[in-house]
Amino acid sequence: MPQLVRFIPVLKLWVMPFALLLYFAAPVVHADVSVKGRVSGDAKKNVQLTLSLAKEPCEATEWKIRGLFDKSDEEIFRALRALGYYNPVVKKSLAFNRKCWQADFTIDAGPRTIIRDVSITLNGDARNDTEFQKLRHKLLTEKGKPLRHDHYEKMKRQLELLAAERGYLQAAFSEKQLLIDKANNNALIKLVFNSGKRKVFGEVSIEQDFLNPEFVRKFLTIKSGDFYSSDQLAKTHTALSKSGYFDRIEIRPDTENTGQEVPVAIKLYPVKKHHYGFGVGYDTDLGPLVNATYNNRRLNRRGHFLNANLDLAPVRSTADVEYNVPLDDPAHDFFSFGGGFKREDLDAYRSLSAKLSARLKHAFDNGWKQTLFIDSLYEDFTIGGTSNQVLLLVPGGSWLRSVADNPMRPTRGYRLELNLAGSYENPISEVSFGQGSVAAVWTHPLPWRGRFIARAEQGATLVDQFDKLPPSYRFFAGGMNSVRGYDYRELGPKDNTGHVIGGKFLSVVSAEYEHYLFDNWGVAAFVDGGNAYNPGNIRLKTGVGLGVRWYSPIGPIRLDFALPLSEADSSFQIHFAAGTRL
Repeated sequence: MPQLVRFIPVLKLWVMPFALLLYFAAPVVHADVSVKGRVSGDAKKNVQLTLSLAKEPCEATEWKIRGLFDKSDEEIFRALRALGYYNPVVKKSLAFNRKCWQADFTIDAGPRTIIRDVSITLNGDARNDTEFQKLRHKLLTEKGKPLRHDHYEKMKRQLELLAAERGYLQAAFSEKQLLIDKANNNALIKLVFNSGKRKVFGEVSIEQDFLNPEFVRKFLTIKSGDFYSSDQLAKTHTALSKSGYFDRIEIRPDTENTGQEVPVAIKLYPVKKHHYGFGVGYDTDLGPLVNATYNNRRLNRRGHFLNANLDLAPVRSTADVEYNVPLDDPAHDFFSFGGGFKREDLDAYRSLSAKLSARLKHAFDNGWKQTLFIDSLYEDFTIGGTSNQVLLLVPGGSWLRSVADNPMRPTRGYRLELNLAGSYENPISEVSFGQGSVAAVWTHPLPWRGRFIARAEQGATLVDQFDKLPPSYRFFAGGMNSVRGYDYRELGPKDNTGHVIGGKFLSVVSAEYEHYLFDNWGVAAFVDGGNAYNPGNIRLKTGVGLGVRWYSPIGPIRLDFALPLSEADSSFQIHFAAGTRL
């Protein structure tokens, strides 16, 4: 018996928490609240969201349910009025049983109120402002439409936001009325907006001590005396941010100033002058990779900067340095010069080259980026059974436009790149040739968490002495970003000994479907086709495969398993790469 007495308290200690756990873990059962009748769409949804009764569980007390049931008429009328229904008829019933309660609402929403007329009067400088005139004409088109109170509030907000954006900082409504004629189911909107005088930018002061003041001012799109515009302030912030010179940017317009001018104070904080980077990785085309970078972001107070890069890999190694000089419009124009070395060791060829370059870069407002260049190249190469040393002077240009809905994980967008280059035989250039290429990538979302990716590349070369043309200017195919299923630069015309020597032309097309399985993982299926070739000897190759996608914090990582459907040196290829294709 004493043992039993000791057991009972212990049992209670376990049973009570377990019972409480079951009580709180049990799902809350809500009662049945039905809304039916001549009410549908947004009106029915708004009623269901507004009814407080619909949120109550079966366990709610009867007095609370009856109180909310009595309040439901007011809530239904308010929900319907918001969408223009001012004459509804509501029938309702409430029943209780042993397990729960039930409420039924039969609603005839009645005719919807129509906006009979819209009157918008602009006073002050906004009366002659073309942007306000456009907005006014747009808002007047609400006449004849069904009334929605949220649309009426939006009309007022649009006028206020445009005023703030365009410098009418003391604008206010002197009259704002929504007049309802319930008997005839129509409404009148009357707005009188007094903008006052439009303000202008006052003194623009810049606080910084690491760049020449006149150089920094070249990034500003705001000037003293210009009309105040929040859009111009945003453009100035964007230009300063993209310049790469500043770690933090503070732009403070004094909008509380009672005068006609709005002074603007800008405070700039510098980024670190020196930046070093080091990385290791692996690329199935190039093998193990070692990378080192150095950036001097501020060589002097005029904004000159320097970039240096070193890539080491068994297949291809490069080293280059570039000195950059901002021009009169430093947000869009740069001149740069530099040089570099490149070593390539492939089954197809071996090459060692040195290059000196000068480049003029311009970013257009429409998103296109242009680079005009002139390269002086010396290349010592062995390809097939031929060895040569060639000196070239190559002018040319490239044009690039990339558009993506998300820079790290794009689902919709495109990339288009055009390249032109050439040389004419003379004492400092040993080969005459002309070359052009165009490459495009397009991606588009598909239903059920999918997306389609199309890729194409076309290149062509005119050359008088192909044997003397360096591998750097010949076309090859095969690899991760070419025709998958084949080794890197495995494809192209061959010489009499069977060695790939590259071609004058290149054609590559690819179609790929990606499907998201989880938030950060996906799978892909693809087919690639194309080759490098010479006129009259086109042999297109095809590869197919499956891939795994990981959308990592640093960008997409792709692992592809591909099979060649045409003759190849191997029967299977694994391709690995990181980074977005846009």
